[in-house]
Amino acid sequence: MNHVPNFKIDQLIQKLAKNDLAITEYAINSDEQNIRNSIDTRRHLLALLKRELLAQNQPKSNSSESLYKALPEIEQFIDAWCNRVKSKKIEHVSYLNPEFCHLLLDHMLPKSWNFDEDLIIIHEPQSSDLLEALESRNQKHIIIINLEKKLTADVRLFTTKNKVTVANSIKNLEKAISLLQIRAEQVISISCDENIYNAQKAKLAINDAVNLGKRTRIENTSTVSKFGKSWATNVLRNLPEFQNAKNLHQIEISGVDDAIIVASGPSLLKNVNRLKDIQDKVFIVTALRSLPVLNAAGIEPDLVIQLDAEDDQVAQKLSPDPEHPIKNLLLEGIVNPGFLNIPANNIIWSLAQHFFDIHQEFGTKPTPFNVPSVSIYGLCLCHFLKFKNICFIGQDLAASDGKQYADGATDLLPAHSNISMFQIEVPGFYGGKVMTRNSYEYQIKRCSEIAQEWRSQNFNVKLVNATEGGAFIPEFDHMTLDAYIDQRQLREKKANKTINFSPEFPITAESMTAYLRKIHSTMESISTLADMIVKLDNKTEKSRGLDKKKKKIISRFQDLNNSTSLLQIAMQEGIAKVLGTSRSIETVDSYCEFFTKIKHTAIILMAAAKK
Repeated sequence: MNHVPNFKIDQLIQKLAKNDLAITEYAINSDEQNIRNSIDTRRHLLALLKRELLAQNQPKSNSSESLYKALPEIEQFIDAWCNRVKSKKIEHVSYLNPEFCHLLLDHMLPKSWNFDEDLIIIHEPQSSDLLEALESRNQKHIIIINLEKKLTADVRLFTTKNKVTVANSIKNLEKAISLLQIRAEQVISISCDENIYNAQKAKLAINDAVNLGKRTRIENTSTVSKFGKSWATNVLRNLPEFQNAKNLHQIEISGVDDAIIVASGPSLLKNVNRLKDIQDKVFIVTALRSLPVLNAAGIEPDLVIQLDAEDDQVAQKLSPDPEHPIKNLLLEGIVNPGFLNIPANNIIWSLAQHFFDIHQEFGTKPTPFNVPSVSIYGLCLCHFLKFKNICFIGQDLAASDGKQYADGATDLLPAHSNISMFQIEVPGFYGGKVMTRNSYEYQIKRCSEIAQEWRSQNFNVKLVNATEGGAFIPEFDHMTLDAYIDQRQLREKKANKTINFSPEFPITAESMTAYLRKIHSTMESISTLADMIVKLDNKTEKSRGLDKKKKKIISRFQDLNNSTSLLQIAMQEGIAKVLGTSRSIETVDSYCEFFTKIKHTAIILMAAAKK
């Protein structure tokens, strides 16, 4: 991209100097509202300056603080003014008092704050006053978390009007953070709970949820950046098949109390014969990769799951065993269409919350969890299906005897990593240490966090790791599968396992055709706008009028882009880096290369929608 060295930085520094001069004038006249507005403007400019320094790859010595330094008396005035809530006599110190709300925000908002991209979490709002104060200060992103009290009518109205996310649990807050489509460099929380103990306890839990959500978002963004284009095109190609398929939310299980989740670690072969003896008395969930091992042992799993998209070379050349048809095959909508050709009595689909427009279009519910692996997906699914006893086998999460998979677990799907990646030492199932890799270490942590959360919410769920090898999973009980069978008396237990599907989520051919046509039209318009921006950006003579015209077209593009998830997912890395979902376009000097890629991606999505 054709950057003009330091032009934006110089411009921001000039704006800061002009703004600080205005603050001194407003201070002389005791103009409180304009002082507040100018200090908020200063916060935003400092945040933009910081981001621009990063975008321009400036030396670390060039921090925003070192490049712009106000006079000491101005800094002292701003500090004192923002801390007035500590000393000023307020008639009503209450979250129901708008004056107090503004004074609190003066104090709570950091010196550098991006009102377009940073995030504020409000815990137990007592009314909409604090929220309206934030809105008046142009705060774009707010999440409300209410754990104890019901939201008041004015808060509910505010959330509906402004499309504010409401989390009613720490887990839902973590999920909301993980799905953010903004940079959110800074996140602050404000508790309106007047009970100091509850407020402090909530603040710690919120901080943990934010950190976990950010970690998941990083993992997700990395994955989406790598596979986003194939995910978006696969969803469009798969949608017509969903008319005749079941949905995850339709599954109903009865007659059994125990779920066994089968992963494909080296220890799996130790347990397949024991699993065969009890297969009619438990609900067996397995990854597609483990299917050849189970088929060879004469085990018919109740549900087979495939999450990874895979490429055409893999998905189109699958050779499932025709002598062992699959009962129920659960596929995330992002998988390669080749997986829908696998013979199964029932094809079941689900789609992540990221594809918001598709769920809005058809009135469907998203996948109710956001997890990093098929085994943890199975764990959360079994909990969603209300199983109280859930047991892992083959979930080694570590290498064993130079292997990462059980023999036969790569017959259907290829390995995606090699043994040289296992360089991290973690506690083993039998004690001692075993070697794992980065993504598995993260999965161990997630399993433990999920177990802790379910326990804290008083869910009566027994979680057992019966891998008989591999890594130790904190918060899980560890025992052999034999011991689990004896403890649960599964050999003697009578069972009448039934798997049914409720009649929900009908998607008609007419609604599907209408949606695909709409996406085709949207991508066609985006392609045209991208062409216009590229032509304008390539003009050698720059002018204020040209820049204004370019920004107007970009605004039209942003409106179209915000109407669908598909381009955002397909262009995850580029959009997050250049635009995100921010209304600001100040940090970009040239859009030629970026919008050339936008046009290319839009054409690919047009073709997928047309098919």
